[in-house]
Amino acid sequence: MVLREEGSPSPPDRLFKIITVGNSSVGKTSILKRFCDESFRPGTSATVGIDYSVKTITVDKSQMALQMWDTAGQERYRSITKQFFRKADGVIIMFDITDMSSFTSVRQWLTSINEAAGDDIAIMLLGNKTDKEEERQVQTNMGERLAKDCQMTFFECSAFSGHNVLESMIHMARILKEQEDREKEKTVTLVSSPSGKKRPCC
Repeated sequence: MVLREEGSPSPPDRLFKIITVGNSSVGKTSILKRFCDESFRPGTSATVGIDYSVKTITVDKSQMALQMWDTAGQERYRSITKQFFRKADGVIIMFDITDMSSFTSVRQWLTSINEAAGDDIAIMLLGNKTDKEEERQVQTNMGERLAKDCQMTFFECSAFSGHNVLESMIHMARILKEQEDREKEKTVTLVSSPSGKKRPCC
């Protein structure tokens, strides 16, 4: 019988790189802290440049490591953020449901993503701070409409209460897994398609 040591989980089956973007103070760092550490710290200072953390989750019997990249929302860091889109498997665009300007900026973020990463990258729209319902400026149906128009998935969540944080990340992981599976199928099809002539060996 083989005993597995506690604290030494098997390596993940997949690794995906996900970048979170959005205006300053929408709660990107808080969402990632909630997802990766299951904690919430009020008064988190603004991210400088880029930071990341890794969380391994099980989705549909598959172990997945999600490398979650946290980016600064300030204008002066936008060029750094753009470089990271090229290496990302997925992007989460976040806005604050109590701040209309953070929602209107979503289209600008989309433009940056499409310019740097192309159209085939998986994108999720995430409205944060549902715990502040009485201060809401962005109605749920506005987020749903924008997500539908721009072919994104949409969730509302709260870093403070934890509402929908894990669910949205699992959904994103599932999209990325399905996307990778489709790519693998294409590759297998190309490799296994018979060619008319045999190539000479040299």
